[in-house]
Amino acid sequence: MKTLTKQKRVANLGEKVRFMRNDMIIVGEVTIVKDESVIVNVSRSDARRLNIDTPLTVVAHKNYQVL
Repeated sequence: MKTLTKQKRVANLGEKVRFMRNDMIIVGEVTIVKDESVIVNVSRSDARRLNIDTPLTVVAHKNYQVL
């Protein structure tokens, strides 16, 4: 199983982040920053791989790395 090293820094709007979902490493761009999470825009192909209808997904601050 793949793992990512966690970091404490919260991503800013427009930054690229990397996160794990369904044992896949996904990279996307932060579009909204909330108190506990960010909304990330992933590629359409990654959205299909994740079996989600939209390229936007929520990722908790503790579950991503800022690139």
